[in-house]
Amino acid sequence: MKVWIDITNAPHAHFFKGVIHELEKTGHEILVTTREFDGLTDILDMEGIEYYIVGRHGGATLEGKLIASSERMYKLSKLIIEEKPDLAIYKHSAEAPRVAFGLQIPSIGFVDNETAVAQNKLILPYTKLLLYPKAIDAYELLRCGADPNGMRPVNGFSELAHLYGFRPRKRVLRELGLKKNGYIVMRTEPVKANYFNGPEKSVLEDVIPLLPEMPIVLFPRTQEQRRRFEHFDNVIMPEKPIDSLSLLYYAKLMIGAGGTMNRESIALGTPTISTYPGRLLAVTKWLVEKGMKYHSTDPVKVAMAAERMIDLNGSYRAYIRNVVSEFENPLDVILREIESYEESGRFQTVSVDLSMDAGDLGGYVGLNESGDKEKQH
Repeated sequence: MKVWIDITNAPHAHFFKGVIHELEKTGHEILVTTREFDGLTDILDMEGIEYYIVGRHGGATLEGKLIASSERMYKLSKLIIEEKPDLAIYKHSAEAPRVAFGLQIPSIGFVDNETAVAQNKLILPYTKLLLYPKAIDAYELLRCGADPNGMRPVNGFSELAHLYGFRPRKRVLRELGLKKNGYIVMRTEPVKANYFNGPEKSVLEDVIPLLPEMPIVLFPRTQEQRRRFEHFDNVIMPEKPIDSLSLLYYAKLMIGAGGTMNRESIALGTPTISTYPGRLLAVTKWLVEKGMKYHSTDPVKVAMAAERMIDLNGSYRAYIRNVVSEFENPLDVILREIESYEESGRFQTVSVDLSMDAGDLGGYVGLNESGDKEKQH
């Protein structure tokens, strides 16, 4: 079977690498398409994945996004008509679902951001089988056009798939002059995303001076963000793609204003604080409620939580890894669905219970001993 995988963002390369390698092992032909964006092709090269570059990211403006997406869909259509894949797979791709639908190619889509409403309306109505973390209220997806008979909740989160074949390597520590468990990792806000409407100034700018004196490895998303952190003496900003999973694995703590690296950190068992300033994803709320993550945009509260996590480091890591071990890996779900489709021509959808309360999960208590829970926005 010929499987087409569209990879449009850097984290998606890590999400699909296991799917690609496992399908190749079983004799499937793989067609990977991607676009020019955020060092994405460098990561694919690092993972040894062959690909076609089709189009580019449209930048931060609506006009740029519309034109780039339209051009990309046209170019993808011509390529896919020629290649004739049997199945399409994607994660938050705005073009692949419509191309697949127009050419009547069955598709599997994974969506884990219910706040990206505009993008989801371009994806969900055209997706044959929709996979999503069960933390998301299914109604949020149905209102964007998802087919209730083509949905399959996953008891986990997407970044678990990123750990496929992972073995921690200390080479990255030597490259950056760091010591194991002796530094903090940070990631800035996703300012180019169409769902982001936060301030230009990063919360992390006010957090850094309040933290214990230790090296901070920070990953900015734009040159402007990079310039805003250059005056901090203890901040290291890598100039090229590095082994970020190993970096997170050996870190004392992760503090991120985005989502992917935060969840990668949790998947690895590393204590994590979210400082995202906008509406929180259902997955983020779920992880906070399970005590696997702390969220605040108040620099003082973030610094206090960081100190608490550092004090609890060993026992807290053990707790995180114990909970993670019970989750479902999206990689395994995708491979089972592909196997089912190959054997029977059907996907294994399940009945979606719209009355299920994803927030009723219990949780771990200990990061906020005062019991004063910050209101989630």
